[in-house]
Amino acid sequence: MKKKLNTTLGFYSPSFLRMHVGTKLSLVNLNVINDDFTESVYLHEYVHFIQDITTSYGLSNICITVDYLKFVNNYLIKQPKGKFVVPVLPIPNAPDNVHANLEFSKIYNGSGDDDEVVLTGHQKLNTTVSTNSHTQTVPYIQVDYITNSGHKDSFEFGALCIVENMAFIIESECYANCEPSPDIPYKSAEKLVELIFPEFGSDRLNILALCDASLKTFHPGPFFYDTLINIRDNKIPITKPEDVYDYCNQAVINFNGITNFNSLLDKMRNDAILQINGYFNDPQFQPIKTWLEKMINSAVDYRIANETFPLDIARQGKFSTNKAFADFLSKVGTPLVTNDIPETTLHDPHIGATTPNYSTIWAIDQIHSVLWGWQRNCDLLDFCNLSGIKTDTRCTAEPWERHLETTCAFGQMWRHWGLTGYKP
Repeated sequence: MKKKLNTTLGFYSPSFLRMHVGTKLSLVNLNVINDDFTESVYLHEYVHFIQDITTSYGLSNICITVDYLKFVNNYLIKQPKGKFVVPVLPIPNAPDNVHANLEFSKIYNGSGDDDEVVLTGHQKLNTTVSTNSHTQTVPYIQVDYITNSGHKDSFEFGALCIVENMAFIIESECYANCEPSPDIPYKSAEKLVELIFPEFGSDRLNILALCDASLKTFHPGPFFYDTLINIRDNKIPITKPEDVYDYCNQAVINFNGITNFNSLLDKMRNDAILQINGYFNDPQFQPIKTWLEKMINSAVDYRIANETFPLDIARQGKFSTNKAFADFLSKVGTPLVTNDIPETTLHDPHIGATTPNYSTIWAIDQIHSVLWGWQRNCDLLDFCNLSGIKTDTRCTAEPWERHLETTCAFGQMWRHWGLTGYKP
C-alpha cells in the first residue's frame, strides 16, 4: 500500500492506525472544533481508518505488512550483527511468498499521481506474478487520459483510486466547501463512471457505494470496473445506493472454500489480529494487543451489522449533525491522531485497567519505514518531548541506537525483535 494516503492536508498511514490532520487547532474534543477545514480533513483521513479495519482489502494489507516485517526480522537475525543494506527486499519465489504478495499488492493498489485530466479510454489488461509454485495471471484496469496541457498518459485504476475517491466523496458531501482535490486519484472513480456509464453517477452516492463494496475484495479495481459494466449492460435496476451493495453481494467468490463476503471479512479479521499479535511476544505488550484486537473486532462487528454505514455518514453532514460518524467513533474509537501543534490524541472506548502504550504501533511504522530505506529518523520526536520521554541526537539519525532505552518505543521494539547491534 502507498506509505501515506493524502499527504498535502493530512495523511493516514495504512496498516499502522495513525492519521495526521494539518491544523493547529486542538483535536481533543471534536464537538468544539467548529472549523470546516479541520473537520473535513479529519473526516477524510478517518474514512481511510474505516477502510483499513472494516474491509477485507484493508485487513489483507495489514497481513501483508506484518509478513514483510516478520521476513525482515527472521532474515536479519540470521546475519552477523553490524551494518545491513536497506531496503531489505524479500526473495522472489521463496516459500514464504512475501515477495509475491507485495507484487500482488502493487497491482491491486494501482497508480495515479495528482493531476487534472480528461479520461479518454479504458481497458482491462493482464499481467503475471510468480509465486513459489506457479505463475498467476492478474487483471488490472488501464485508463487513458489527457492533461490540460495536452499530455497523454495512462494510470492503473485500482485500490488507491477507489479509497481516495470514496474518502473525497464523503468529505465533500459533508463539507461542500472542503479543499479542492486533483482529479487523479481523488475523483478518478467518478470520472471513470462518467466515461463508462454516466447515468449510474447521477446519484453520487451510487459511486460511493460501489467504491466501498469493491473493498470487500482483495482486488478492488477490476471488481469496480466489471460491476459497473455489468450493471450497465444488464440494465440492473439501481433505485438507491443501497441497491449497489445488494447487487455486489451476489458476486460469486471462492477463497479457500469461503463463498460470501461476510465470511471472508470474518476470516480476514481473525488473520489480521493473529498477525498483529505476532509483533509482540512479551506480556508487557498485552495491553496494546488487547486494544488492537478489540478495535478490529468492534469495527468488523459494526460493519457486519451496518453494512452501508458509510452512506449514512455521507448523508448526515458536519460533525455537529453526523450521528452515524459519532456512533462508529464511539463504538470503535480512533487511531492515533496527530496535528501541527503538535498534539497527539486517541479515543479508546475499550480501555481496561492498564492503559496501552498507544505509541508502540507508531514506532513499528517508523521501523517499517527505516527497513524500506524511506527514512533514518524517528517521527516520534515531538511526541516523546511532550510526553516527558528523553530524546537526543540519535532520534534524528540513528534511533535504533536507543535500544537500551526503556521509555523509547522505537528502541523497545528494536530490542524486542532481537535487532540490537543491527544498523541500517
